[in-house]
Amino acid sequence: MQTSRLLKTASMICLLAFVSVNLISCGEDEGGNDPRIPVVLSFSPDSGEPGDNVTITGTDLDDATGVTIGGGNAVIVSNSSTEVVATVPEGASTGKINVSTAGGVGQSAGDFTVIVIGAATVASVSPISGQVGDNITVTGTDMATVSSVKVGDIEATVVGTTDETVEFTIPEGAEIGASSLTITNTGGTTTTSTDAVEFYVFKTNADLMMTFDGEQTGIFTGSPDPEESTIYGTSDDATVQSEAAALPEAIDGNFFQFEGYSSTDISGNYATIVQNTSALPAGTYAEFLAGASENDIYFNIQINVGDLPADYDGALFGLRFRFDGDDYEFTPTPTELTELGFAADDNGWWNLSIPATLFDDDAALGTFAFTDLQRVGVAVRRNYGSGGTAGQQVTEADGGVFYSQSVDNVIVTVGGPYSY
Repeated sequence: MQTSRLLKTASMICLLAFVSVNLISCGEDEGGNDPRIPVVLSFSPDSGEPGDNVTITGTDLDDATGVTIGGGNAVIVSNSSTEVVATVPEGASTGKINVSTAGGVGQSAGDFTVIVIGAATVASVSPISGQVGDNITVTGTDMATVSSVKVGDIEATVVGTTDETVEFTIPEGAEIGASSLTITNTGGTTTTSTDAVEFYVFKTNADLMMTFDGEQTGIFTGSPDPEESTIYGTSDDATVQSEAAALPEAIDGNFFQFEGYSSTDISGNYATIVQNTSALPAGTYAEFLAGASENDIYFNIQINVGDLPADYDGALFGLRFRFDGDDYEFTPTPTELTELGFAADDNGWWNLSIPATLFDDDAALGTFAFTDLQRVGVAVRRNYGSGGTAGQQVTEADGGVFYSQSVDNVIVTVGGPYSY
């Protein structure tokens, strides 16, 4: 009996000791200070460039000791228990985001995409030419961070950028002619080749320009052939508006219209001419044209030749550089214009920029010098019509064929083609 009571007492003591130990152990777990492992739940944005900030959200993120983005050590901008803001480091690559605390490392489920900016690439320039003060748009890649554009060696003003474009203003001092563009962004510097990317800086002279709108220095003084020219004058003239048979839709305000019946037997199809004055002395444009070669000078014009006879592929018109009674002329056929890469729009207007290299010295001058230029002109050159009576207006009954020719924005440029 005594032994039994002693055994029960010993058992109770052991049980109390066991419970006491376990209670003490549980109390330490619940009230301990061990830090928890951080958890990364999301991040925003999901991509960015070095230098951009990314916001990381989760739990137990406070007192973060480090953040890596794609393996690169990021700078912590701000930190709380649920959010860490860090900066994408230089040299980072696409990969997981890790947040380190005293409790361990939390890792994102998805990858952060690191956008690596390289030097800009250039696909196109629009327009392909301009003069000082004009705005030009370059299209390509990695343009958003462009900080500098140079035309040749001259710094231009950057007007604005997008991911794919940069707009700049052609600066004072830009060299006339075909020009390279140097574009600098955060990824480097790109310089275009004039062979690969077509871009020109040109200059104009108000006396070698006809727009037929508002005030202008140039005037129309041509010599309309009375046998062939029925109507001639600007499109806002009351007579032209009421009597012209083939006025096209205007391409840009007023234009010059001439029409009538062509006859090869009377005048070689010369109808009229657009020029500045009829008698400017040689050398009038010497300063403007000084140093320019045939490769630098362009005759630019918007012209509409109306409806042509079926299958006609003869001469259309003559663009003229005129010198003391002699002409230097470009007289194309429809096929020749197409082969040069030109095409008429839906209303029949051709936007042409013709280099002086394509003009023929029809007087065999040999020592032709552009600094002796006196005026420029436009003539009808149709190889159809069968005659008439000299001194009388050609009619259809005489065998004449009706022609129409409309002209606008005649502009001589030095340095490159004009961009209409």
